[in-house]
Amino acid sequence: MTAGEFVGSWRAALRVARRSTVRHRGRSALILMMLFLPAYAATVLAVSWANLSGTSAQEVNFSMGQADLIVDDGDVARSSLPSASRKVPLTRGRTVVAGPAGLAAFEYEATDLDDPLNRGRFVLRAGRAPQGAVEVAVTRALARELDIRLGDQMVAGMPQRSLTVVGVIDWSRSLREAGLLVPAEAPLSGAHPKLLVELPAGQSWSPPKPSPNQDGFGSLLREDLKPTVAEKAVEAAVVLLVTTFAGAQVVLLVGAAFVVGARRQRRDLAMIAAVGGTGCQIGRIVLAGGLLLGAAAAIAGVGAGLLTFTLAGPLIEAIADHPLIDVSVPVSSVAGVAVVTLTIGVLAALLPARTAGRGPIRADLGGQRTRSRLDLAALAAGMILVAAGTAALVLAGNPDGRIELLALGGVAQLVGVVACAPALVRFAGRVAAALPLSGRLALRHGARHRLRTAAAIAAVTAATAGSISLAIVGTARNDAPTTQLRTRPGQIVLEAETVRLLGEDGLRRFSAALPTREIVTLQTATDTGLPLTGRPPEGAADPMLMAALEQRTVAVGGTEIVHLVTGRPANAEELDNLADGGAIVFNDKLISDTQVTLTRDGKPLPPLPMLLAARGEYYPQLPGLVISAATAKRLNLNVTTQAAVIDTTRQPRPEELVAANDVLLRAQLNTRAPLDQPLTATATQASVPAHETSTMFYLLAAVSALVTLVASTVAVGLASVELRPDLATMTAVGATPQTRRRITAAQSALIAGIGALLGLLAGLGPAAAYISYSINAQWHTPWLALLLIAATPPALTTLLTGLLTRGQPPLTRRTN
Repeated sequence: MTAGEFVGSWRAALRVARRSTVRHRGRSALILMMLFLPAYAATVLAVSWANLSGTSAQEVNFSMGQADLIVDDGDVARSSLPSASRKVPLTRGRTVVAGPAGLAAFEYEATDLDDPLNRGRFVLRAGRAPQGAVEVAVTRALARELDIRLGDQMVAGMPQRSLTVVGVIDWSRSLREAGLLVPAEAPLSGAHPKLLVELPAGQSWSPPKPSPNQDGFGSLLREDLKPTVAEKAVEAAVVLLVTTFAGAQVVLLVGAAFVVGARRQRRDLAMIAAVGGTGCQIGRIVLAGGLLLGAAAAIAGVGAGLLTFTLAGPLIEAIADHPLIDVSVPVSSVAGVAVVTLTIGVLAALLPARTAGRGPIRADLGGQRTRSRLDLAALAAGMILVAAGTAALVLAGNPDGRIELLALGGVAQLVGVVACAPALVRFAGRVAAALPLSGRLALRHGARHRLRTAAAIAAVTAATAGSISLAIVGTARNDAPTTQLRTRPGQIVLEAETVRLLGEDGLRRFSAALPTREIVTLQTATDTGLPLTGRPPEGAADPMLMAALEQRTVAVGGTEIVHLVTGRPANAEELDNLADGGAIVFNDKLISDTQVTLTRDGKPLPPLPMLLAARGEYYPQLPGLVISAATAKRLNLNVTTQAAVIDTTRQPRPEELVAANDVLLRAQLNTRAPLDQPLTATATQASVPAHETSTMFYLLAAVSALVTLVASTVAVGLASVELRPDLATMTAVGATPQTRRRITAAQSALIAGIGALLGLLAGLGPAAAYISYSINAQWHTPWLALLLIAATPPALTTLLTGLLTRGQPPLTRRTN
């Protein structure tokens, strides 16, 4: 074939495909939607990722601006910097702000907002940068909390001073953080000053070693905030896995629609073959349809995605918790989305194109069915692919595995599961006799057209598998708490200096604002040691081990200490033991026998009989054991007041903590020597497993859920078209509209139900392998999410199909 003939053949194929696309608008619109949605979502995600958190430089700018490093401001630090370095003062701290609910402590910074080194750290939303000691800029979060606007007066600082709000800003590191910004020369409270430093071009800096007569200083290099090699590897793994798996999903989704569409075009394509069209030419017509729809979806998806990003900037900022600064369009990423969409459209049409025109022309012209054993061959191939994909996932599912193998295994397993769909449809047809009329007819019709039914099932399977994997990976977590509780939940510890600052009346008012059960004065023996004698938990970084090492304070008291540490009143045996000169132990790592031996100046004291009151619970700010005052006096121990603990009846509510802290902050402002930084009290929160879910996960989850619902509905809708001749025949013999609706609903349940089941199986493998690959994740089964993903699409599509079925379909000539 010459080049001219080749071009002419493709020109004719495109013309025929265009006319077929226009003539079958409904089917074309459904296929276009399947291609458009992923292209649209990918464009929005790609542009958002590039402008918010896609590069390490962007993340660093949110924290450091344009500075190369941040160092403590001092003579040693200044002398170590190159002479041509640019330096901008920066003070970070907390200060006291007067608000409608009383005094509260907020973060603040003192620096020059307009200096180029701060570009990227702040976003000026309204007004201007503050100047002088009586002007301030506030974040939008603080403005909402205090209900203040430009030009309003506010009172802040230690000591307090009146300030005029001249600017509204956001901190780039977090849009939800409430705080204030003042000029560098007018800090609101004492804090250790720092310097933003820009090094001369081509020069580097490293922290010098302090001399014996000098103190060191803190520093933060730009490179310190960049992701590590391991973090980059995990990020690359996520991107590759999501891209590969999502690409395979879309190919199967659109491919299923093309299979159904090509089967509906059998007669039209057979007409072309009857007048001399070759099999290659017919295949090009189907491929041209994929090319046209892929190009249209790419253009529409990319255009709509860019428009959405432009119009929904504030919403995207709120979701990502970062501002859009120096917005740019990642041309390469956007072009990649368009090329991938176009390629997917062609790939999805490839299999239908290869099978189009290969059937008998007379059978295709007459609409007769041809028998095929393709389902059995597909079953064998599918089992092989499932086995190969599982083996690849097992090999890649470890921290040393290759992410490429993991992605390949996930795709192979997905394709293998989909390949088993025709055989499952054949099997479902054999059990149809046991069902009522509507189910029997629907299953037999699906089995008779099992390749088209299997194509629709493949679409549902692919969409469901992605949602299943995302749900499992998103809920994978480390079941160990990030930190060990310092006290029992709800308790508040006030150090001795804070208690003296409050005074007796202040402590009473502080506790009155809280659900206080009792104020426990914690008196401890200061000259007594308590060695660890039990075997500590294994693991040098285990939080339980660290807590057990710290909880070694010897308290002097009675039943109030027992209740404070254990959460229950002391029993009679414990009270008798204290009265008899014994010790009540709360840390089981402190004992190895029925007695406990205290030390003073490294020398053992007489052993004390003991009772263990708690096991496996370690609170570093609470005592490790308690003895009576008489026992402390007998052992000649020095006793001092260490702290006061507010033991509450429940977890304090936020407004209760605000009221209590108002009392504490007023006491600090009224003292003759105000503190540099405000002290506030916090209640210990109940420990929860560490589980951080990124914003990108929620975006992907929303996109995946949308694609799953749309794909399930579209696939079932395309397959339901095949029922029209049968429904017309049933109408002719007197079938009621209710009967017809039940039949279409039963077919929807068949397609969506089998697809959801296969999607559940196909999504488990990649998710399990990724969790094994990631060293920070542990398996956690999200039963509710899996149930919703597996049950919602079949239920919705079945309901919609039944409701949207025509009550009186038009009578048509049967073609098969």
